[in-house]
Amino acid sequence: MQAQARLLSRETGDATCQDIIKSFNADLVRAFAPAPQHRFNGEASSTAAAAAASASLRDESLHERAQQIRAHGPGVSSLALDKFDGRILVSGGSDGSIKIWDLEEALSPHQRHTFRPVSSIARSPPGGGGHSHGITHLAFYPFDADAFLSSAYDKTLKLWAVQHCSLSAEFDLNATIYSHAMSPVAAHVLVACATQHSNVRLVDLKSGSAVQALVSHGGPVLCASWSPRHEHILASGHADGKVRIWDVRRAGGVVAQLDQEDSLGVVHRYRHAMATAGSGDGHGAMTATAMPRFRQAAQAHDEAVNALQWTDDGKFIVSAGLDSKIRVWDAGTGANTLASFGAVIQNNHAKTATMVVTPSGLLGPPSRELVVWPNDQEIVVLDLHQGNVVTRLRSPGSSGGNHPRGNVRSRITAIVWRGCGGGIGHTGSVMGGANALGAIYSAHLDGQIRAWMPKVPGPEDVDELEGPDEDEEAKRRKRKAVDSAYRSLMGRQITFTGRSSSA
Repeated sequence: MQAQARLLSRETGDATCQDIIKSFNADLVRAFAPAPQHRFNGEASSTAAAAAASASLRDESLHERAQQIRAHGPGVSSLALDKFDGRILVSGGSDGSIKIWDLEEALSPHQRHTFRPVSSIARSPPGGGGHSHGITHLAFYPFDADAFLSSAYDKTLKLWAVQHCSLSAEFDLNATIYSHAMSPVAAHVLVACATQHSNVRLVDLKSGSAVQALVSHGGPVLCASWSPRHEHILASGHADGKVRIWDVRRAGGVVAQLDQEDSLGVVHRYRHAMATAGSGDGHGAMTATAMPRFRQAAQAHDEAVNALQWTDDGKFIVSAGLDSKIRVWDAGTGANTLASFGAVIQNNHAKTATMVVTPSGLLGPPSRELVVWPNDQEIVVLDLHQGNVVTRLRSPGSSGGNHPRGNVRSRITAIVWRGCGGGIGHTGSVMGGANALGAIYSAHLDGQIRAWMPKVPGPEDVDELEGPDEDEEAKRRKRKAVDSAYRSLMGRQITFTGRSSSA
């Protein structure tokens, strides 16, 4: 009914083509569901498994049941997905290994497919090329899908070439790197590294050295994010609950701090002070003492800030803290927009978290931008400005997002949004890729990478009666039972094939 109304609006000229696309995208987001037909198997096949795989399709199906497949045996700790073609997925393991996957191997989002890594980087001892400890963060180079950066608990930052899986550069910062970020608009090639120390380290890929440290006194830095509008503006999230705004050209340090108690913003207060400049120098000019400044004690969150991201139009900053709050800030004024997400957010682990903010022009009203947040056992999609829940994604068989005794091993450690078309944001400006209308991929402590896709009708849908992990014998029994039921009800034989039914 909604689709017909859209088409009517389009024909009558009441809606533009872009309006129709945004409306369809909004429907697709609400249709996201688990996609167990797509699985990621990164474990090396044993001799017995290889022999079984060549024996028969039935044996292969039994061998690769979804609950047994692992992308990384010890656990998956990080993911990155290129935003240009939406094709290359990179995963990092708790053991320090890195694997590269080609998402276009699957011809259709409806068909069952088990992905195998197209290349991999094994864990290696210090100085051996790969990482020697668990991966902490992965990110593609913002201007080229053929390069990505990785950091690990071995205190190194490495630059890799995707095509040959070769090491291009390596930086030892002598500090654990929790996350890293590059500007999507800058001419410089500075990598901002959030480290265990209280400063943000800037690494220049061009000169090959750590050129600067942005010094603060707030404990470890857990996250950092560059402005997509101003190439020298950087935001960092700290263990003391503060979000600091830096201009990396200035030697004076912090230029602003976000304040959860400020719903007006530093810029508004400055303009108000200018308008009432009677306390100035007698000529209407502000004196140094009259200039408003941010509060040194200002905090963005009551606990550590472990996730931070700008919207791709640069108008808002989104932060998340261990106080289980997500806050949205006006990037122009620094004001807290007071968006409330209720008690749905879980954020209890003292590590850098990943969240996704959808591109600004992707959706139409009322939900122009969404934030995708990984709770322990579920993915929650929320309206960025209203705070209401758009949809909740739970794995089949999970106990739900707020269950205190959920399966710890299946806890989500990272998520990525599949988009293409490039752009200045963290994700592509168009939903999905060449073979999918859209997708979210989640990394889990149990070693799995799970796929989530819009559930739309397709000619090759997996039969609802047949789970993707059932063997052929179980499927035959189900078909036989359904055949018998229909024969008894309708008095004539109806035979069901694997995909469709006929009288």
